[in-house]
Amino acid sequence: MSRMNWNDQLLLWHEATVKLLDIRHIALGKNEELRGYLLPSSGFIWVTRGQAQVTLDGTNYAAQRFHLLHGGKGMCLNIFPSADVLEYDMIFYKGNLAGQGNRKLQQLMEHSNPFQIQYGFAPQHPLAIHTIVRKMEESWGKLSMLDRLGAKGQLYQFVHELMGQLSDQGIAPIAPDLVRQAMRYIENNYPEPISVEGLAGLLGCSTSYLSRLFKKQLATTPNDYLIKVRMDHARHLLSDTQATLQEIAASIGYPDVYYFSRVFKKHTGLPPLRFRSRVASGKSVQNNPFHRSGQAIVPHPPQSYNYSDNNYQLVGEGDLTMYKELKLSVAAVMLLCMTLLFSGCAGSAAVNDRSITAEAAATGENGAVQQASQTKVVQHMLGETEIPVNPQRIAVSGLEDILLALDAPIVQAQAMKGQYLYETLQERNIPAIYTPDSLNYEAILDAKPDLIMAHLLPTDKESYEKLSKIAPTIVYDRGDWKTSIAAIGKAIDRGEQAQTVINGYNEKLEQTKEAVAKAVGANHSVAFIRPSQSDVQVFFPAFVYTSLVYKDVGLTMDASVAELEQKEEEGIWGVGESLEKLPELTADHLFVTVGGSFDSEEEAQMALTELDEIEQMKVWQEIPAVKKGNVHKVSARHWMLNGPTADSMKLDDVLNALVKS
Repeated sequence: MSRMNWNDQLLLWHEATVKLLDIRHIALGKNEELRGYLLPSSGFIWVTRGQAQVTLDGTNYAAQRFHLLHGGKGMCLNIFPSADVLEYDMIFYKGNLAGQGNRKLQQLMEHSNPFQIQYGFAPQHPLAIHTIVRKMEESWGKLSMLDRLGAKGQLYQFVHELMGQLSDQGIAPIAPDLVRQAMRYIENNYPEPISVEGLAGLLGCSTSYLSRLFKKQLATTPNDYLIKVRMDHARHLLSDTQATLQEIAASIGYPDVYYFSRVFKKHTGLPPLRFRSRVASGKSVQNNPFHRSGQAIVPHPPQSYNYSDNNYQLVGEGDLTMYKELKLSVAAVMLLCMTLLFSGCAGSAAVNDRSITAEAAATGENGAVQQASQTKVVQHMLGETEIPVNPQRIAVSGLEDILLALDAPIVQAQAMKGQYLYETLQERNIPAIYTPDSLNYEAILDAKPDLIMAHLLPTDKESYEKLSKIAPTIVYDRGDWKTSIAAIGKAIDRGEQAQTVINGYNEKLEQTKEAVAKAVGANHSVAFIRPSQSDVQVFFPAFVYTSLVYKDVGLTMDASVAELEQKEEEGIWGVGESLEKLPELTADHLFVTVGGSFDSEEEAQMALTELDEIEQMKVWQEIPAVKKGNVHKVSARHWMLNGPTADSMKLDDVLNALVKS
């Protein structure tokens, strides 16, 4: 940790906009401890009674009466009282630069953020500080806007006093170890959606700065470190348990099992099922570059801590308060999600739904959510939710295809350039974002939705709860889009449009079936694969994204694929096989899926280049369908997703492949 200059700190405090979030008085009784508490925002700790050993992000302090500490958002706090009773105040605040125009200030903020540093000391004139803290706490407790404004003014007096005493006593602040904090957060929260943007927001720095620090200290990126942690856990689960791929993928943060399989193969050299079979047979398995045999990557989760009458768990971002009489507006809950979202300690504790700030209360009166005066209760995959009768601002994740078909009022969507829906979203001026392996809660919050619709796994309760803190959230299955579009249409009063979409698709399906039956009949078999330079994925009819061809269009599954399917558990999506098995695919027509559903332009081009190289291999050229010229390349960007538009595009691909013009 490096030492920092107080003059830089004073300049940044002077130029910054500061918001007081909460003041809380806490008493720890005999044998009570605080362990593994991640600070939800920047904060001061003012000890007023007793003494304790305090650890703040690995730095130890012997704190006693009139001892003051400061820590940044995300720092880990442990308190071990050494007397019967320890009392202290926690003052939470948020600070940032008011403008973005001064590059020098921005650079100074990047390297000397006064709101993320840590220090601890016993002031020479404690009563001056104590008097201000008491006045600030008294004003904050009155809850009126005028008193809250007074408390904010007293916060500046508090900072002025302590800065003067720190400078006089020659105490230097310590810069936080951002990489260490980010690593600890990833290791404790790897099953949850994590983005570089979220980590940077948690640590109070920019994404580029955090990435540079990771590269310098670890020679990797935050995303790669997250993948490393997840893949190490996946290897242990594959080796030590009989959990299904779906269960393993969901447990380490991948809602899409097919994407998980692809990442696992990329980082270990083998598909998950083959990795498991080799481990079971005692064969050596190729490790990824990060693997350290026998060493646990993730420590035991830190213990949760319950305040005696004000319990909460850090599960989302938001403003905090100690007053249990205060009730939340929906807009206040939205701000609660913002502050706590990326600050959750592992372990369980109750959620404090009494959190609010003066600013949140003011915003709530004009929030978009409160414009809907009428509500109704809707049943969905994860329960019942009260939603606006006529939602005007819908944020959607994973159900974009359905919502676009219904011409719903979308204000935020998940898509990336090159994906089949991206251009449509751009044409309709709908903001589209994509964060790999996660939900971008901050972007969703910024969109101010009055309703959120999402495609989530039934087990992904945490994501659902976090989304629900932003706005009412309803969850549907993207795979069974006809059932979902009917339910969604009913929920948002677009039932007739939903039925029109279903009827239009069914009509196209019937036309496709007739054309295909006339062109190739029932004698022609098909197989669906996705090859790589190390193996090939063979998809079964149970695969939700290719079942359309087998179950709807009625094409015949290749006998060699049927033989593979019989060896697997019922309902499994497919298997990974060696490239040497390719010539055994006897299908008349071979559909080859290229890339992944959310590939970037670079990744998509790499997938095409890789396929070009595979096509030069002897094993590829010996495939019967290749010899017949019946190989049909299809893009994963719509084949690996479902919806009225995606499935309609699949039907077009089948027609183009099998019905000769």
